[in-house]
Amino acid sequence: MLNKLFAVSFSTLVCFAAYAENDLSCKVEFAVSTPPVQLIHSVAFNVNSVDSTGPNKSLTVRGGSAPQTIDSIACFNAYTISATLYSTPSNLATSPIGQCTLKAGDVSFNNSGDSVSVVFPNDFICNQG
Repeated sequence: MLNKLFAVSFSTLVCFAAYAENDLSCKVEFAVSTPPVQLIHSVAFNVNSVDSTGPNKSLTVRGGSAPQTIDSIACFNAYTISATLYSTPSNLATSPIGQCTLKAGDVSFNNSGDSVSVVFPNDFICNQG
């Protein structure tokens, strides 16, 4: 009887851990507020796993364009979201990456299918230096 209880408990734990680790149903939506961001500018957004166990993803949104989404983000992880404003791709190479960080701090997805939406520059603190 004890062996059956152990086997059921272990199987449940393994199944739950595998499900939580592979749940890629969370997403982040990014938007750029125009104005103040001009049509000639772009914002590079980065989503980085806080503990380096999850994926690191990036996308670029131009001023005046529709919001964009990064899908298939692993749920049950914490992420840092940062942004960098630039006017040309060559300017991006000379600007520090992630010079703006989310005012709310790290983002945690606690449930399957969770999502977060951020707007640049409204939701960010920028250190220009």
